[in-house]
Amino acid sequence: MLHRPRPWGCGRPLLRHLKFAILRPHDSASDQRFILSMPITLPPFSRRSFLQHGTAAALGSFASQLPALEIPEQTWVLFSDPHIAEDEALVARGACMAENLRRCANQVLKIGQKPFGLIINGDCAYLDGRTEDYVTFGHCIQALREQSIQIHCTLGNHDHRTNFLNAIIGPPPPNAERPMNVPDKHVATVTSAQVNWILLDSLDLVNKTPGMLGEPQLVWIERELRNAPNKPTFIVAHHNPMQPSMDEKHQGTCLQDSDALFDLLASYPKVQGYIYGHTHTWQKTKHEKTGLQLINLPPIAYVFDPKRPNGWVIVRINSERAEFELRALNPAHDEHGQKHVIRFV
Repeated sequence: MLHRPRPWGCGRPLLRHLKFAILRPHDSASDQRFILSMPITLPPFSRRSFLQHGTAAALGSFASQLPALEIPEQTWVLFSDPHIAEDEALVARGACMAENLRRCANQVLKIGQKPFGLIINGDCAYLDGRTEDYVTFGHCIQALREQSIQIHCTLGNHDHRTNFLNAIIGPPPPNAERPMNVPDKHVATVTSAQVNWILLDSLDLVNKTPGMLGEPQLVWIERELRNAPNKPTFIVAHHNPMQPSMDEKHQGTCLQDSDALFDLLASYPKVQGYIYGHTHTWQKTKHEKTGLQLINLPPIAYVFDPKRPNGWVIVRINSERAEFELRALNPAHDEHGQKHVIRFV
């Protein structure tokens, strides 16, 4: 039975509870479950939960050495667009964002098994990424961390990179620069026995709608794709790709260098799909030029179209396919439980 979470930090500074882990890419077999390079990753709270997590990681490493057909199905969880403000009671477009995030977190704890990881795909903050927004964000996901669920975050256009990092992992030492694999970007490769997730940073300007990766990040992506284990790979970024069928207005709101990204992704058969948020619309489509499968995650916060669902996604992955299932906050919604399947090729 899950215990009631203690107040965040029990009066102690947030930074004592949120620490940062950096593992060099592809270091050793013992690190194969989470191969990280400068991610925003929230580790477990306690030493006991850390040991439990370490055991799970060791099992994941062992599984990665088995033949593909013997690796059991894995469960992952995807969140997007929580839009958390300092004020937990704030309501926007009819949604209380903090309440929604807490509800989603509690639902994850009731799925009957611990997910291999949870990815929050950008717009963690409400509008302009204030430090206080991220403190409240931490409050809302505390229950997940107390159960030692590994959480990875990307950044969206309503986030503020420095405020996020300072609130979550603390400022760098005086006269020291924060280590980054891509200048002014925060990226990660997370891998397990079944799948690689390459997490990108599409934040360009705070509270400005378009996104941008930039040439240094594209170079890093190519290197990661070349070096990552040869297994199904998903690319995760906040912004939706630009499509030829979009009008000029919509092209100005999405990932501005997506053509360069998708030309790169098309040259690596291991890439099976691109996962994004930003549009607050749950759907599966294809990239019009390359045919790559696209999964648009639902928002946790509010929807732009009141007929569409908000909620989160549970992902079940085996050697043949990835199944993305919507868990709508309104279980009476017609799309609650809808599954989008990507079969690996």
